[in-house]
Amino acid sequence: MTDLIQTEPDSNSICSVILNRPDRRNALSIEMLKQLNATLCQLETAPECRVVVLRATGNVFSAGLELQEAVDPDRTAESARCLAECMRTIQLSSLVVVAAVQGGAHAGGAALVASCDIVIADTNAELVFPAARRGLLPSLILDVIRSRVRDGDLRDLFLTGLPANAATAQRMGLIQRVVAPGELLAEAGRVARAVTEGAPETIRQTKAMIRGINSPHSTSDTAFANSIAGHLEGQNSDEAREGIASFLEKRDPFWKEQSGP
Repeated sequence: MTDLIQTEPDSNSICSVILNRPDRRNALSIEMLKQLNATLCQLETAPECRVVVLRATGNVFSAGLELQEAVDPDRTAESARCLAECMRTIQLSSLVVVAAVQGGAHAGGAALVASCDIVIADTNAELVFPAARRGLLPSLILDVIRSRVRDGDLRDLFLTGLPANAATAQRMGLIQRVVAPGELLAEAGRVARAVTEGAPETIRQTKAMIRGINSPHSTSDTAFANSIAGHLEGQNSDEAREGIASFLEKRDPFWKEQSGP
């Protein structure tokens, strides 16, 4: 069985963590998310690792959560919890996590990207937050995104659900550097090496300080539980059922208009 998550040591201080499910456009299954979280936690305790480069095989970074699991009533909560745990692990890690994004990063895939410290993308990349088009609430990702973008851009991303290409996402603050497709891994390596040139403990404390300034409550246990609860509440709505059904059936959704007061 192929490992859904691969690791490659790039140097004594840098390790690549690779989403490895290209046949499914790196859709984030529960097992894949569990492997990712376990890998990140293992690297956290590895004294030789200071920077993680999170990247993916294939032409797409990630199509988002494995939809068949995300809509299965028996697995919905586990799918949401596993994604939230990965996002939280990245945010709370003392390691600097650099995302190298090619192609699309959709929904849960975009949430992983937004959780990283520094995001590098090629010109073909796009970030998509389609929750409203599926009748879902963006509970799992909203706090993470809020700390990175302006209010108007936040509304643009979540109220329209339209893709943000690399240039637009960079303007918004979701992507820090945009490079040609053939230069993505080289640029990610260059940025990772630049981080390792800083004093190790100072880098760790600086990341913690930045996290505290930008989102002092979003990584708390209460916020973690509330984000999952909000996601599950939205998942059980009539609109969510229609939105997901229309997506699976490749048709436009039929939204019932709310009656007036």
